[in-house]
Amino acid sequence: MKLLILGSGTSHGVPVIGCQCAVCKSADTRDNRLRSSALLTDGDNNYLIDVGPDFRQQALRAGFRKLESVFITHAHADHIHGIDDLRIFSHKNSRAMNEDARIKEKYPETAGEGLPIYTSSRVASHIRECFKYIFVDHDKGGGIPKLNFITVDDNNGENPVLKNGIQVVPVPMIHGNHHTTGWVFSKVESDGVKHSIAYLTDCSFINDSSLELVKKASENGVLDHLVIDALRVQPHSSHNNFDQALMYANQIGAKNTWFIHMTHDFKHADIQKYIDEHLSRYENLVKITEEGGCVRPSFDGLELNTL
Repeated sequence: MKLLILGSGTSHGVPVIGCQCAVCKSADTRDNRLRSSALLTDGDNNYLIDVGPDFRQQALRAGFRKLESVFITHAHADHIHGIDDLRIFSHKNSRAMNEDARIKEKYPETAGEGLPIYTSSRVASHIRECFKYIFVDHDKGGGIPKLNFITVDDNNGENPVLKNGIQVVPVPMIHGNHHTTGWVFSKVESDGVKHSIAYLTDCSFINDSSLELVKKASENGVLDHLVIDALRVQPHSSHNNFDQALMYANQIGAKNTWFIHMTHDFKHADIQKYIDEHLSRYENLVKITEEGGCVRPSFDGLELNTL
């Protein structure tokens, strides 16, 4: 498996509109952060995590041409407002187009129920409400995304989502006064070992049972990568600050930890400096880094491999 970080930034993105701070004006490409999203690839299959307003740009940059399914963490704009651009991967024509035989032949509707969208029932309901035009008949106009919501409320470590040999465990988290879903992807790789990647963005609290879910999903194997929300140094009402992220990473114990959803307070190099200066407070992370692992900020275009 491979996880490509499509975007590592907060809801504003970096640079922030109208901002002239040193980070927003930085010439270091790692300081240009699109809204947070990622692409998990396994063989010929691509799995998207979140579809924010930068999705079109991210997809063109990454160059992928198909999607097997999408996993959505929550229904905030920076994670779902690129949803219309999913139509290229699962196209549904308007009623008017389907009633015209010539147009229907030229632009046939994608077969099947549509692109699988895995998320909570709460998020699925919100998306249906916010994007009503997707789910009603159209008399005029072009295509709309053809989406097949599959809710994961009843999935857990004992009942994971199964996708082409990959086990996917949803991880409930708290994001301010909202609920959000993290994801752990696990697969037995060619070395005969189960390898896992955990993606835990947009959270301000992860309870003990959810932390245990992450560890249990990757037990008897290797948790190669943990990607975790780490907004800034100062506390925030709905996001981990750097120290919270380090605390959770210390408890989870992944081989490699990567910060995501970072704002424009710090340059990439300065985030790494902060981590290095504070790592000694986290005994498990110190041991992991001494054994060859890492704790680092992610950046757009970062590729994380399990082998």
